[in-house]
Amino acid sequence: MLVNRKTSFRENLPLSDYGPDENLNDSADIDWVNKDWVRWLLRGCALLSVTSVSMNTPATFNNLPALEYVTFVMDLAVTLLFTAEMVAKMHIRGMLKGDAPYLRDRWCQFDFFMVVCLWASVLLQVFELTRVVQPYSFWSVLRCLRPLILIRVFRVFLKFSLPQNRINSIFKRSYQQIYNVTIFFLFFMILYGILGVQFFGELKYHCVRNNVTNTSEITVFDLAIPDTYCSPDNKPGHHCPKGMKCISIDIPKNNRGFNGFDELPTSFFTVYEAASQEGWVFLLYHAMDSLESGVALVYFISLIFLLAWLVKNIFIAVIIESFAEFRVQFQQMWGSRGKDTDSDSSQVIQQEGASWRMVIQDENKPQGLAPPIFQQILRSSAFHAFILLMVLASAIAEASLSFDHETKNPKNTIDTFYFIEVFFTLLFDLEAVFKIWCLGLRGYWRRSLHKFELSLVIGTTLHIIPGWYRTELTYFQVLRVGRLIKASPMLEDFCYKIFGPGKKLGSIVLFTMCLLIIASSISLQLFCSIKDFDKFETFPRAFMSMFQILTQEGWIDVVTDTLENADKNAYGVYFIYPIRIYFLLYHQVVNVIVISLFVAVILDNLELDEDIKKLKQLKASEQSADESESLPFRLKIFEKFPNRPQMVRIHKLAGDFSVAAIRESFMRQFSTPQLDLIMDTDEGTEEGQSFLKGPPVALVRPPALVARSGGYVEKQAGVTMVIRESNQHKLMGSGSGQMVNNGPKSLLSQQYQLRISRRSMRGSRPGSLKLGHHKENGDITHLMMGGSNFSSNFASNIGMHRSDDFDIKMIQQRKQQAEIKRNQIQDDLRENHPFFDTPLFAVGRESHIRQMCQTIVNAKYNYMLRDPVTGKELQSVYKRILPMWIRKLFGLVTYLDWIMIMVTIMSCGSMFFETPHRRLTNTPELKYAEYIFVLSMSVEMGLKILANGFFFTPKAVVKDVSGVLEIFIYVVSVIFLGWQPQEVPPLGGAHILMLLRCLRPLRIFILVPHMRKVVYELVRGFKEILLVSVLLIVLIFVFATFGVHLLGGKLARCNDHKITIR
Repeated sequence: MLVNRKTSFRENLPLSDYGPDENLNDSADIDWVNKDWVRWLLRGCALLSVTSVSMNTPATFNNLPALEYVTFVMDLAVTLLFTAEMVAKMHIRGMLKGDAPYLRDRWCQFDFFMVVCLWASVLLQVFELTRVVQPYSFWSVLRCLRPLILIRVFRVFLKFSLPQNRINSIFKRSYQQIYNVTIFFLFFMILYGILGVQFFGELKYHCVRNNVTNTSEITVFDLAIPDTYCSPDNKPGHHCPKGMKCISIDIPKNNRGFNGFDELPTSFFTVYEAASQEGWVFLLYHAMDSLESGVALVYFISLIFLLAWLVKNIFIAVIIESFAEFRVQFQQMWGSRGKDTDSDSSQVIQQEGASWRMVIQDENKPQGLAPPIFQQILRSSAFHAFILLMVLASAIAEASLSFDHETKNPKNTIDTFYFIEVFFTLLFDLEAVFKIWCLGLRGYWRRSLHKFELSLVIGTTLHIIPGWYRTELTYFQVLRVGRLIKASPMLEDFCYKIFGPGKKLGSIVLFTMCLLIIASSISLQLFCSIKDFDKFETFPRAFMSMFQILTQEGWIDVVTDTLENADKNAYGVYFIYPIRIYFLLYHQVVNVIVISLFVAVILDNLELDEDIKKLKQLKASEQSADESESLPFRLKIFEKFPNRPQMVRIHKLAGDFSVAAIRESFMRQFSTPQLDLIMDTDEGTEEGQSFLKGPPVALVRPPALVARSGGYVEKQAGVTMVIRESNQHKLMGSGSGQMVNNGPKSLLSQQYQLRISRRSMRGSRPGSLKLGHHKENGDITHLMMGGSNFSSNFASNIGMHRSDDFDIKMIQQRKQQAEIKRNQIQDDLRENHPFFDTPLFAVGRESHIRQMCQTIVNAKYNYMLRDPVTGKELQSVYKRILPMWIRKLFGLVTYLDWIMIMVTIMSCGSMFFETPHRRLTNTPELKYAEYIFVLSMSVEMGLKILANGFFFTPKAVVKDVSGVLEIFIYVVSVIFLGWQPQEVPPLGGAHILMLLRCLRPLRIFILVPHMRKVVYELVRGFKEILLVSVLLIVLIFVFATFGVHLLGGKLARCNDHKITIR
């Protein structure tokens, strides 16, 4: 890399400096080569040199012969100046000896190489002017490296204000990551190249006419239409129709194509073309026609997955991570991400009656010459709404223009749309004048939005001049719709986040344009000597060809045309592989590195500041905790009904008096055979265990006589107590067993357990460990702030660090408290409403049928047994047989869900074999698979509804969108299986049912938790996706309207030259 160099000969320089001459200014005697005006002159000469080499082609000289002498004079002058600079620097610094020898500096080596290239170019042009060398000659490749001199113009910006060791470490890490992923990429490329040679070999068999005998003189008229690959003899593959035979043709590569699997180099380039996803399907079809289709399908599909998707995304991830290393440096170079105080975002809240609105800071201060009433009109919402409506009307009028090539002449520009545009232009001109009058020129120019509006006003005013109407100035007219983004503050803020400070995207765009110019000039000098080849005959043509490769749209056609024409001309077959390597490297650079840089910049713009991110996370956690305290609407409906708790009467009592009805839950605690509680850890000896009723225990014991041992026993007891409380907090943090559910509980038991849980959260005694004291990441620096060995500076930094953090454990506490509160509300509803938590309002809560269904539904493989107190894994002999990842896979979902996943996959597989002729009604196998799926899902839905309820229960089947979708899939399947239509007319009821059956694979997303989480995250980003879609629609509208206004009615096709009238 040009920037990775030894930048200075001074060892004590604190900052890394990647310019070759900056440090020489520190000396007392500044030579002429180190003066600023000389440097700017040499940068201008570098631009002049690139311009000259871009014009130095035979086709350009044929169009403008005078340029041949102009470019020679320019090159000679530039060469002499750079040579004088080189000689002066060698004299000042020394050539090989001295403090900073010229040829030991990397930038100076680059300058020396450029001077050599310039002299070679000048000498070559002398021979061309004297016709010693013909215009279309191979020697033009000597100029191909001259465009690299453009780097001299921009290397002044390759300076970093960071310590040199830091810069070098960042470069080292980034280089290592890029090197590793490049080796990873080359490994798969070579692997698939070798597999392609072994599997397919030479794909030379084509279908030709039966009368063809000479396989080396086959023409296009001898091949099938279209040209078809085939498999010889009776091997698997495509077989030729009657009148044709399958033979191996021996024609040059420029006729039959340059891709294939003949040898490893050709196979390597073919694999790369397929990995670029450009034309890979044609290679797949060729392989399927020549050999067995299964091998080709597996080969190409795995190639696309691994190379086109996996490796490319790894490249993007590595570039983004490397870019993150430079984030601090880029923020120093590009400026802060904070918004300008004078921009539209500098707003404050102002009260207007009973409402609030955001107003621009200091907008009430009169700044212009307009009276206060006009300034009030400018600040009113009605004025802004009127302007936005006019912008919308203008956009509708622009989009209404159309051409039909019959009644409307595109040359007649003075029409109704012209006068409409004049009206809107004058209206927005008056708006700009009115704002300048009210805000003053300085106040108007201060806001970035007004600068954009003023540029549109000037451009559209010039555009309505009759001679300039519907020219390139139409851009200003169609860009007017961009003002509608102001109507949505959310979209405006999103656009600001994407584009961010202009220096970021501007630098990337400038880098891309420079790369395109350099690559286009190099390609121009490499291929301009090919006769009758127009893709690289002039610089504009070369620029468009290289830009086409950058966009990946038909880039293989550019490479193939270049190879064919190079093979026909003086280059010969030996230059085919170097040309391919050149285009492959260029395509890899522009489509991996450049595109990744754009993605990295946009992600960096969307990345929130750390403080804002923490605040948003804290707010989101608090909001989720608050939301989890409340019940869903389907359960809140029970609160609308009066309380009707279950009451019981005691009949078998001795005495003459009667006892009133008593709550059933109150009596249950006396009749329940076992009582499940978790005792307080301060009083029990076993934490986290349920205590069953046992034989009587002596409550009064003689006190044990324990001798004091100088505090050792007390310390040991204290340590034991701390460990016990730590285990209790661990249990609480992992969400395991605040209440052990070994049987039915009474209301008093539940309230006691709730009190125990709250007590354990607060801490059982003042000296116990608080959760807020220990961070989740193990940070204990805040505990050492009072230490004497810490300086006040460090202590203040620790305090600042702690103020920025929020304890994750406290968030878990809030969520746990919200869950306990929600469970308490549910227990109250369960106590006071008989039909609450009653499936179908018929199945009892404690009925044996429901308990049996719950056991079946909730049965799940426990892949790891842990001790509830210590958290250590309990070893089990029979679980050592299977690997951990298989056990985790089995324990991912319940047994019932696993069965339904397999049944759903089987059913979807049977749907793959359905065709218009092989359908459910006439194929027993497909019908049996459908019956199995419907019956299995019926049993599943029945069990889940009896266990958890249908809708008005806490764990109902229909509690979210996934439950509704499951019921919908089930109903559609039952209706279609019961109907089994024989005829399926288009867009009929049966056709719609068959389309709705295609939703069945979504059941797998519902049943697998990880897939459901991915869908949930995708739905969470719906707002950002919508904003990007709106921005995309606006840009499409702008370019589509511009195309209609500029090119409407002007695009024609080549026709018979004898036809002169339409």
